[in-house]
Amino acid sequence: MSEAADVRPEDALEVAQRALSKVQDLEERVAELEGDDGESVDDDYDYDDRDSAVIEHLVAGEFVTVSQLRRLYRRHTDIRSDDTLKKRIQGLVAGPDFEIAGVGEIRYDPDGDRA
Repeated sequence: MSEAADVRPEDALEVAQRALSKVQDLEERVAELEGDDGESVDDDYDYDDRDSAVIEHLVAGEFVTVSQLRRLYRRHTDIRSDDTLKKRIQGLVAGPDFEIAGVGEIRYDPDGDRA
């Protein structure tokens, strides 16, 4: 049953204010997740531990092939499934620190220095 059903009239304003505050908090959280908080989504892109383990072996500005990324994931993470590797690599290179340079070739560019 809802909290409002058991509220005394003198407490109604406080209950309404708590509910409004909760709605505002949720709206702010949704805006953050959707990237509508006024900041670029690229500014706070956060890689998980597996992606970070691969990224730490890349050199900024250099090109890497899909095969090399696959090997890095296998060497430095617990990911072994070909389907999972494919999805991981697609997700990684879709991030703000990567640009597709050609067929099967990706440039790691964490500073945004597009050449």
